Amino acid sequence: MNNLEKIVLLNWYIDENINFVLENNQKKYVLEERSGIDHDKAHKKNDLEDVKTVRGLMEYIDQCDVSDLKIYSKHTHLHQGSLHPEILIVNDFPNSEEEDQSNNILADDCKNLLVKMLGAINVVLEENAIINTFFWRTPGDRRPTLNEIDKCKPFFHKIIELLAPKYIISLGDLALSALMGREVNFIDSRGKVLNNEKMNIPIFPLFHPKALIKQPSLKRLAWEDLKIIANEIR
Repeated sequence: MNNLEKIVLLNWYIDENINFVLENNQKKYVLEERSGIDHDKAHKKNDLEDVKTVRGLMEYIDQCDVSDLKIYSKHTHLHQGSLHPEILIVNDFPNSEEEDQSNNILADDCKNLLVKMLGAINVVLEENAIINTFFWRTPGDRRPTLNEIDKCKPFFHKIIELLAPKYIISLGDLALSALMGREVNFIDSRGKVLNNEKMNIPIFPLFHPKALIKQPSLKRLAWEDLKIIANEIR
């Protein structure tokens, strides 16, 4: 059984609520992933440096064996919006609802809330851009593994380089950790202006809209964070 067949089978287990199978095999599956190809060699630095446009990056990714989940997914959800944004929004990964929307990185409810949040500080989402940290859906909408995120890192950093934003807003903890290059506690980080020295771009942590939809009481804290962002980008 190849990796793609395993992924489809695992997804079927989730749909059938056979959770014990996933729990018993989760560590084994991650180990199998880590024993795969050397992705540093698969994505040769010089080749990626030759990519000069977002379209070129999309074509490059399409030609690379980045992840079995790329075959499992209908679309590669990499970028949406301006090619020259002042502000770049960094999302985490597409879920099954977003998978069916080839042109949208965020589901409608999350996107509508984000538009309202940014609008409150006079930022227009359509005039800026949004990207994903991991580019494909996962079985059962589970959180991508560290290994899966690592496979996307060269392309994740490349698209930020190509878009060259003045500011970055990260949505949730996964996107923030990817930007900082290490595990970061979101609650300890929110309300601050962070900086990854390699990027040298101010990073503003913000609650993910889906967290605010699930817990509306967090909107008060999100508004405090938005006011900090507004003050910094004036």
